[in-house]
Amino acid sequence: MIRHIDLHALVQTLIAAEQGSFHKAALRLGVQPSTVSRRVKTLERRIGVALFERHNHGVKPTQSGRDFLDSARRILGDLEGLVTNARNVGRGESGWLRVGLYVSLSRGPLRDALFAYMDRFPKVEVRVIDESRHSLIERLNNGAVDVVVFAGQVWNGTHDVLPLWRERVLLALAENHRLRNQSAISWDDLRRERFLFGSRDPGPELKDFLVAKFNGTGVLPTIVQTNADRDTVIGLVALRRSISLIYASSAGVTHPGVVYREISARGPSLQLPCFACWHSHNDNPALHHFLRLLRGGPAITEIKGRRPGARGD
Repeated sequence: MIRHIDLHALVQTLIAAEQGSFHKAALRLGVQPSTVSRRVKTLERRIGVALFERHNHGVKPTQSGRDFLDSARRILGDLEGLVTNARNVGRGESGWLRVGLYVSLSRGPLRDALFAYMDRFPKVEVRVIDESRHSLIERLNNGAVDVVVFAGQVWNGTHDVLPLWRERVLLALAENHRLRNQSAISWDDLRRERFLFGSRDPGPELKDFLVAKFNGTGVLPTIVQTNADRDTVIGLVALRRSISLIYASSAGVTHPGVVYREISARGPSLQLPCFACWHSHNDNPALHHFLRLLRGGPAITEIKGRRPGARGD
């Protein structure tokens, strides 16, 4: 039966009930009163219920009419909301954005970019998935995430890749470590240290970075891996038996008994490139807004102009 209901007739019936008159409803709609009357009669015939009591001064809903019209208002309101939401999703103004990462959001450009995006698109639900690099690749391939932001080497695959900022690498020390107050810490100072890394990302990547720095240069430091996440590893550093490397974005989290220091090197500070990775066939409009921001839209320009570390120092 529902497919025989004329939406125009339903709207005009509701307006007639609000105005208490077919004539007034017609004036408001810009149609003839006979058009409103005819459509109401057709609707009544199709649902088998008299919706109005007619009298010389206008119309008044019957009890059945009041119940029907109350339900009709709710349905039309829901339908209007559905259409508006679909339009907003299509424009990327609502919906969702699923971001995969294994770098910290405690501070840094990614945190700032997400803040800027959520400020601009407050109706988009941003879902952050923090997992290993391998798991994030699988999620990206099966469509469970829209974009992955990562540091280090780009993996081979059929993904689109956008180079972003560079992530600094810092040394994590116990606050009473012998190197804590040394003005410049060199790689030679670290040769006989014990480094601790988690077996979960970004631990393996930072461990490989360390090995590459010492490769072929003599004595290697002791390297230990543990099945722990980055926060647990930094917590263990406070016990003074090990040191570690972290991304600068993780240094926004305070761990009691731990300090972070730059490692002296010729040239710029130690950095790894960051990338955004996604599938070009992903048609989520929210993703494309986020990528435009990362490519250098107004919001990201504002981020680049901010003092490094200004948010979350």
